Amino acid sequence: MLLRDFYRNVYRLEGEQLISELEAVSGLRMVRRGEVVLREGETQKDALLLIEGVFRGYFFDEEGREVTECFAYEIGSPVMSRAEMGTPSNIAIAALADSLCAVLPVAELLRLIAAYPELSEVYRGLLRDSTRYHWNAKAAVYKYSARERVEWFRKTFPGLMELAGGKYVASFLNMTPVTLSRIRSEAREEQSSPENQGAPRREKE
Repeated sequence: MLLRDFYRNVYRLEGEQLISELEAVSGLRMVRRGEVVLREGETQKDALLLIEGVFRGYFFDEEGREVTECFAYEIGSPVMSRAEMGTPSNIAIAALADSLCAVLPVAELLRLIAAYPELSEVYRGLLRDSTRYHWNAKAAVYKYSARERVEWFRKTFPGLMELAGGKYVASFLNMTPVTLSRIRSEAREEQSSPENQGAPRREKE
């Protein structure tokens, strides 16, 4: 995908001058699976915008264990910390698969946001989406049972369970991988039962 088409089609930008300036300061970056693109406490110098692949954001708890805080897997998703641009990140970010991103310097992005109201509106929309994402995730973790959390994740993020892997999804949902595996196994067994497949029941003689 050409960067010009990426900015126009994914973010619905229309201003040709804006798109040209974005294209001029942008490039493409291939990120390999397992590569850490941002560490907790670092200040992100380059903004990454997802074209293809999957990333996770995570932090370390008081006991030094990794806690998955978020995922990015939809085209156009910012692969960035929720911290204000230009400030230290409160999470680390790593690729869960070979991924392709548009990349541009944060300083240039901030300059263009200030100069173009159209881009500023897109940025505010992404911030709103991020706030909604994290609020809904935290609400699900604290309000729902373990099984309800798994069902919520499956419906909210179609296909992500398989892309991200059970270990990281379990961490995101605040459960152990063993619990997640058991719940998924039980769900598969229920779906394959004769009652759910519409198979006729045998009458007792």
